[in-house]
Amino acid sequence: MDYEYESEGYFHNTFRSFVCVVLTLLLGMQVYMHFGGSQEAIDGDFSDMKYVVMQLTHGLTEVNRKHERLQNEMERISSVLPAVAAAAGRAKEALEPSQHLSHPFDMRDYDRQMADYALESAGARIIDTGDTLEHVIYESPVGWMLHVISSLLCRDCIGASAIIRPGTLPGECWAFKGSRGEATIRLIGNVHVTGISLEHIPSHISPTREISSAPRLFQIEGLEYRGDPYPFDFGTFEYEREGKPIQYFEVLHNPDKGYNLIRIKIYSNWGHSLYTCVYRVRIHGELVSGSGSHRLAKDDDLLIENE
Repeated sequence: MDYEYESEGYFHNTFRSFVCVVLTLLLGMQVYMHFGGSQEAIDGDFSDMKYVVMQLTHGLTEVNRKHERLQNEMERISSVLPAVAAAAGRAKEALEPSQHLSHPFDMRDYDRQMADYALESAGARIIDTGDTLEHVIYESPVGWMLHVISSLLCRDCIGASAIIRPGTLPGECWAFKGSRGEATIRLIGNVHVTGISLEHIPSHISPTREISSAPRLFQIEGLEYRGDPYPFDFGTFEYEREGKPIQYFEVLHNPDKGYNLIRIKIYSNWGHSLYTCVYRVRIHGELVSGSGSHRLAKDDDLLIENE
């Protein structure tokens, strides 16, 4: 330990200083006697010198005792540290499920254990992505032109529907430019939202072995209609890069009614400078009575029957 090296150097310096003081006193006494000091004066000086030497010896002994006590304490702490680290690891594992997934569900069969009201195959749709720019790699000028035209004709990004589909293999995501984006999801009915699950691929299956494009801070809002200027704030959450691929978040603010439109707003990612990838968004809760899958849902001026 670095502490032991520092302690040894400290005591070497102290002992060296002690020896130098004693030798200096002895030399001074010899010089004094040589030049004819009286016997009584010599005896008095010798007594003073003896007193100083005894004080230095006592101080050195006390310092040495404290050093041994401190060294024993450091050894005891060092022997306890592994047990403390292991206990901290167990505590983290015990707390991790309560921070994200408050239900003992199996990650391998997640969709069969919690109802997802934002699932496209059940009737949910992406209806708006605001000013979010989709990150697309164009293979030809024609592909670029088609993407520009489609972006002008419809508000929602073509690839945004990936976040309400089951596929979560590398690349099966909604990639948008930068670290900020949003998507409004029309659920399969009016839902009293109690939680949300956000999913990203784990780093060990990523081609680059890292997931800096994963979203970090995000917010969930409930809208009365598309473009609602006063949405209900369910809360702001953080997706942990080192956590489980599927992370569950309970809403921080409980609404007193159900919502048919849910907007997710991404505020940052884990460091990627070009784009952010969102793989899957799940909305959980309870379907409000009378808003089942056969009712008509109004989206602006368009009536669409949920399947």
